[in-house]
Amino acid sequence: MSFYVIRRLPITDAVLSTSNVLETDYTAYDAAVTYALGDRVRVVAANVHDVYESLQASNTGYAPATSPTFWKRVGATNRWKMFDYFKSDQTTNADSIIMTLACTGRVDAVFLGKVSAQTVRFRMIDAVEGVVYDQTYSLASSSGVNDWYAYFFEPVVRKTEFSELELPPYYNPTIEITLSDPGQTVMLGQCVVGQKRRIGGTQYGFSIQIQDFSVKQRDAWGVATLTPRDNYSIGRFTVQVDTAMVDEVHNLFSQFAGQPVVYIGSTLHGMAQILGFYNGFNLVVAYKTHAICNLDIESLT
Repeated sequence: MSFYVIRRLPITDAVLSTSNVLETDYTAYDAAVTYALGDRVRVVAANVHDVYESLQASNTGYAPATSPTFWKRVGATNRWKMFDYFKSDQTTNADSIIMTLACTGRVDAVFLGKVSAQTVRFRMIDAVEGVVYDQTYSLASSSGVNDWYAYFFEPVVRKTEFSELELPPYYNPTIEITLSDPGQTVMLGQCVVGQKRRIGGTQYGFSIQIQDFSVKQRDAWGVATLTPRDNYSIGRFTVQVDTAMVDEVHNLFSQFAGQPVVYIGSTLHGMAQILGFYNGFNLVVAYKTHAICNLDIESLT
């Protein structure tokens, strides 16, 4: 198994050139309108796609972005939720999510997190050579299908994380991503495009822990009350790094400090593909030919 990182390309208005997801989830803010407590509005400007909620009644004339006592930001608009990096905030659309990304620089990888769709298609277009890559994947998962009974009678399980690492490394390409599920609602929590880098080989024995923030309480009679909340993953990996890569790996992770990055501990397991940050990095030059890198990775949500 190989351990990869994807160095992300920031998604701006110029990069997201087209999308079939409408940006009409809430009405646009109007300074002349009086808003009630709990009302929501959208604020859209250059590279700004935010949803705000009113914190007070009789809320008139207070610009959401500069009035924290009257408004709080609750997230991105539906079209842009997939780019805010939090998988609990999903972009949703009936039948399909189709986007065109006019990328800048070298791009050869895409990560999709908290995805719900039947298929995904990737097309890469070069300005000179035209279509240089076109591949469609089923998101049906074989995980849990270990006998004929499960094959025929267990519900179909789909992959919720998916990485495309086979894109050719073109410069300034256009990438079209199509998620399809006719008759259903397609959902996508995270979309990252960028350039991948192989760090080394992932050793068996890696672990994935779920940290749950749901509230569990019991009353005096022992009756449990559960309040669902978000959770996040903690991945612990040991990676064998070639000694020729030691300085580069150290420099890369120095740059990644405090930054959201896609860490792929294994392409075989969706749970080992995490958009988040590292909480632990320990690189030990243990042998002449290779070093041992211990990583603790936390997902954003």
